[in-house]
Formats: sequence, C-alpha cells, structure tokens
Amino acid sequence: MSNNEMLQKITLRKKNTETITLDYDGDEIEFTLRPLTSGELTRLQRIEKQGFKMKVGVSPAGKRQNVQSNMTDVDVNAGEFGELQNEAMYTAVAWSLSVEDETVTVDAIKELPAGLPELLYEQVINVSGLSDKDLTSVKNFRKDE
Repeated sequence: MSNNEMLQKITLRKKNTETITLDYDGDEIEFTLRPLTSGELTRLQRIEKQGFKMKVGVSPAGKRQNVQSNMTDVDVNAGEFGELQNEAMYTAVAWSLSVEDETVTVDAIKELPAGLPELLYEQVINVSGLSDKDLTSVKNFRKDE
C-alpha cells in the first residue's frame, strides 16, 4: 500500500462515528459524534493558548536579556483564559457533531441549555482519545478513575 493510500485509509477514520446516549434533565438524548482530526486539535490548541501572553526581554542584538527574576514573565488573564477554554470546548463539540453532510455551528452549541455542552464535551474527549496533554480544558472534564 502506498503512503497516499495509507493516509486516505487513516483519514477515513474521521468518518467512524459513535452514537452516544446522554441522560439530560430526565430525557435520554442520542447524539452521533466523530473523532476530532489532528488539524482540528491544532486549531483548538491555538484558541486555548490565546489567553497566554509571554514577555521575554531581548537585546537589540536579538539575545535574551536577563530579567530581574531570571524567569520569563507570563501574563494570564483568568477570565479571558476561561472564556477561551469554553470557546475551544464549544468548537470541539460543534466539529464532532458535524457528521455526514451536516454542519453544526459553534453558535448552536452556545445556545444549548447550561450543562449540556459540557456533557457532550466529555464524550468528544472519549471519542477522540484526547488527554490533558492535548488540551488544557480536558483536565476539567476527565473523570477520576
């Protein structure tokens, strides 16, 4: 099998969907999810990391200067970081729910009742095989075993 054939075969896994049933507010609701792709994961990581701002002193010659504490400054706005984690979660759910020729928008996920996007995100984590090394927000949703 050629490399291109192998890549096409692996890419078809994106079409491997999983039907999950959630108990929400006394109702059992079925959703069909697909795993996230590597490219989608990269985009989600970029969304999450927008909340981090790093300041590094650099001399005019382009070399790192000593900072008083000898450490690189990192600026994190907790509110903004939380919003960006939620944006990554909504986006991941929308992409995972977009199966067959159906497209689910991020805005549609934001309109769901409180708690339902989080329940769906837990399932997206499982279906996609994500770990806290992949996305910071996974830590918040991983169930301790």
